[in-house]
Amino acid sequence: MSTLRPLRGGCLCGRNRYIIALPEDGIQHAQVLFSTERSHQEPLATPLAAYIRVPLSWLHSTTFAFFDDETHTMIRRVYTHPSQEYAKRNFCGFCGTPLSYWSEEPRSEADYIHLTLGSLLQEDLQDLEDLGLIPEDSEGEVGEEEKATDKEVSPGNHGITLRQSFGVPWFDGMVEGTRLGRLRRTHGIKQSGDGSVKVEWEIIEQSDTPEGGQDVDMEAASGSGEKRKLQDRED
Repeated sequence: MSTLRPLRGGCLCGRNRYIIALPEDGIQHAQVLFSTERSHQEPLATPLAAYIRVPLSWLHSTTFAFFDDETHTMIRRVYTHPSQEYAKRNFCGFCGTPLSYWSEEPRSEADYIHLTLGSLLQEDLQDLEDLGLIPEDSEGEVGEEEKATDKEVSPGNHGITLRQSFGVPWFDGMVEGTRLGRLRRTHGIKQSGDGSVKVEWEIIEQSDTPEGGQDVDMEAASGSGEKRKLQDRED
């Protein structure tokens, strides 16, 4: 059986690693799933849980101990909620990265496992669209996204980006045009003259500007009202 390049993933600290072997003639058995159910929101600490569901036989995983006293069970922890004794969740016992979800309810689901989408390597995340696991956009939608992208990088934005790119084109396309896509981000750095103190800040706000409307520069908006100097206020 011929196979495609496997998808790779793991935890933040690198102690847990896995690959998903993808057979060319069975890619239709893989699915990218999004869930807003509370039972998935809480364990992943996100309002939108994202998984790739694959047959259990495709998954090959291992653990790497960084010190002699680290055991396999310490590195890959398993949790079962008292109200969900039919399900198991795996996570890293050191960095806490959620890795997978397995359930035997219904019984047919026991042959599959859900890997958290965020635990995949960045370059392999991008491959999901090429594998046909992400629905393709129509030509009109693609054209609108390209226009929006051009607008984001135009010099007239004065350093304000409509949103921080997630680095995955297909996910950026899903976010485009939604409330999440209207987030605006400003980042700044200040350093003292002698270099001993460095301060960084980041401001993220949601823009309610209607589609096709003009963006408002934060500095211009804050300067629209009359300002009083410190000494005037004290008087």
